Amino acid sequence: MKTDLAHIQRLARLDLALIFRNRSALTNAVLMPLAVAAFLVFTADQGGRDNVEFVLTGQIAGLLMFAPLVNLAGFYTSRREELVLKRLLGGPASAAAILGGSAAGATVVYLLQAFAVGVAAVVLGFGLPGNPLLVVVAALGGAAVFALLSMAISGVSASGELAQLATVPVMLICFVLSPVIVPPGAFPEPVQRVADFLPLTPVADLVRAGYGAAFDWSSPALLAAWVAVAAVLARRFFRWDPRRG
Repeated sequence: MKTDLAHIQRLARLDLALIFRNRSALTNAVLMPLAVAAFLVFTADQGGRDNVEFVLTGQIAGLLMFAPLVNLAGFYTSRREELVLKRLLGGPASAAAILGGSAAGATVVYLLQAFAVGVAAVVLGFGLPGNPLLVVVAALGGAAVFALLSMAISGVSASGELAQLATVPVMLICFVLSPVIVPPGAFPEPVQRVADFLPLTPVADLVRAGYGAAFDWSSPALLAAWVAVAAVLARRFFRWDPRRG
């Protein structure tokens, strides 16, 4: 167990170093998602202060679509096709540590982005979350869900570029239908029923509960269910051998 944790830390540090040393990776994984979040919050100002708070807190959930999903799916696939994963698997690190190291690196990037949104909330006068534990549970649980989903998507993709394209439907459906930028009840009832069970919905609900909205035990229950579902999908579809050649 201790050995696995050491390997996870080492691989996560390596991945983070690669991201922050590469200008393109830094822009795509770190800066662009923050720019998107800032744009959405800025445009929400037209709807009044309550709308700004709704969209701002929603971005803590919405940012999960980037590093833990889109970038990580491409990363896993590229490394698999280049046989990097196979070489790592032949070393001292376990399979869980290899995959967990990359997931941990992506989670650190996401948590830094979420922290930046939290700072923006304070600067804009919305204050700190009254129950930060709920925000932490939402962030870590959401990161686990989408990192596992990225593994599943990687397994059915032939290249890093195709893996990132394959995440787009997931991103769009979750971003639009979950309560990230659009309040609950804005959709027809059949669509709303689907939206209520999307993986990003309990994350957004828990974040807002941390900031003072009503808490519902169905949110952590649904988030836990999605962790289990995503783990099954990752185990079923992730592959170590390249799809080409």
